[in-house]
Parts: sequence; structure tokens; C-alpha cells
Amino acid sequence: MAEASTGQSSAAKRLLGRANEVQKQHSALAVPVAVLRKYSEDHSGNLANMIAFTAFFSLFPLLLVFVTLLGFLVPASTKTTVMTRLSSMLPLVNAGTVHSLSGQWWPLALGLATALWSGLAVVRVTQFAFNSVWEIPYTRRPKIFAKVLRSLWILGTLGLGLVASVIITSYVSGTATGIGLGVAGRAAGYAIAIVLDVGLFVAAFRILTDRDVTLRDVLPGAVLSGAAFWVLQAGSSLIISRYLHKSQATYGQFATVITILWWFYLQSLITLLGAQLNVVLRERLHPRSLTGEPATEADRRAFTAYAKERTYHPDAQVQTSFRAERRE
Repeated sequence: MAEASTGQSSAAKRLLGRANEVQKQHSALAVPVAVLRKYSEDHSGNLANMIAFTAFFSLFPLLLVFVTLLGFLVPASTKTTVMTRLSSMLPLVNAGTVHSLSGQWWPLALGLATALWSGLAVVRVTQFAFNSVWEIPYTRRPKIFAKVLRSLWILGTLGLGLVASVIITSYVSGTATGIGLGVAGRAAGYAIAIVLDVGLFVAAFRILTDRDVTLRDVLPGAVLSGAAFWVLQAGSSLIISRYLHKSQATYGQFATVITILWWFYLQSLITLLGAQLNVVLRERLHPRSLTGEPATEADRRAFTAYAKERTYHPDAQVQTSFRAERRE
């Protein structure tokens, strides 16, 4: 039994060694391996959880603000139509409350304050995640006051672009208006929405990272994240408009909450994968070893960056050294 186990272990090591050599010789394999390994080493999954939670929490005060504004702005004769259309896109809003919908100042003020607070939290958490992906030393990261001022500007800039992207995608897909634009019209609308999404991620990757990065540095990850964002956005619109209302009869609002939370989580994962792709390509952190040891130059540079990230004082200097690596 022991000999058989040893033989299986040796065979697995030989197979891993061959796979390691193959991926190191082909960039098409080395880059994804390096991205996934750095994603794991940076604990980006935990960072994605943080982004998803804060983004999900910010949704409810935004809905409160939006519904309250409807009470101020929408005539009583059209409230039922507007609320029914809104509930088809956002099942968390119950169209049955349309009869009691009225504009009041205190829900609006409370919603605006809470939405601003939660929106700033999303920006700060995302900024922290991007800085961690780029391994920016803690001593070079902005202080709390600078973070708040910068977050306000970023929230307004990216927020407007995100709203525009959602409106365009909902319009051309027909989920928001019920209007059929034809094949050519929808194709043009989808193209515009994708380009806008990619542009949003270009802006986010540049202004949320506390180092000088160029358009060329962030474009690969922006294309990946922007295209994935559009796919998730279109897919969620389809699920909400066609299938989620049916499941609500069985699972209630629980189905809606789980769907939206998963959407935020998946998008956070893909966003951080895009950011990791930018770093791997910009810093040439490939090929990486599959064995976990610092066996390549990219491995050593990555581990050195991890050590320097944990610099908490401007006068602190970090030097790294590695024991003689096993030659593969």
C-alpha cells in the first residue's frame, strides 16, 4: 500500500513538472497561470467579498432615494404605470405600494446621507483592493482625509457613467421599455454599452490606483472586466425580467436578494481578475512556477513586491533574499 501511494505521488509530481514546463514556455498559458496565482496570493477573494458586501448594502438607500423622488416628481395619474415598470426591473421595489407613494423630505434626506456614506465605502474598499493588487506600500497610500475627498469625486464620475451604461443596456434589450429596436439597433446599442463599460473600467483602474498607470497599462484588464460586466448585466436583466418573478412566488424576496448579491460578488471577482491581469502584464510577473517555490525570476519579483507592500513607515526599508532555488 505504501509503495503504491509513493508511486502515485511520484507520478503526480512528474505530471505537475511537465505541465509546469509547458506553461512556462507558452505565454498564452503562463499569463493566466500567473494571474490566478497572484489572485490567490493577494487573497483577492476576500477583497471581492468586501466590495460585494458594501456595494450590496449601498443599493437599498439608493432605492429609497429613487422611490422618494418618484413621490415628488411623478404625477398621481402615472404612478401605477411607473411603479409597475420599475418593479419589473427591480423586484425589490413592490408595485403594490404605489397607492401610498408620496414624497417626504425626511426619507429623502436619510436616503441621501446613507447612500453617500455607503457609496464612499464602496469606493474606499475598491481603492484598497486595487492598491493591494498593485502591491503599493502602505506608507505611500493616501490618508483618510485625502481618501474621502477623492472618493467623492470618483463616486460622482463613475456613478454617472454606470447609470448611463445600465440605462442603455436596459433600453436596447427591451427590458426597460418593451420596445423592439431590430437587430441592427440592438447591435449598435450593445456595442455602445460595451465600449462605455470598458471606458468605465479604464477610468476606475486609473483613478482608483495610487500610482501612475497609463491607458496601455490598464486596457487589457478593462476589456476583460468591461465585457464581463456587460454579460453579467445583460444576463441579470434577462433573469430578473423573465424568471425571477416566477421564483418569487415560491421563494419570495429571498430569491431576489440572492440573485443581486451573487451579481455583485461575481462582478467583484471579475474586476479584480482584470486588475491582476494588468499587473501581471505591466510588471511581467510571468511565467510563475506551479510548485509554489520561487523558481522563476517572476516568482522572486512577486514575492519581493509582497514584502515591500507591508511598509508602514517612510524610513523603513525592506530587503529580500532567497535561498538557493532548486533548479527545475
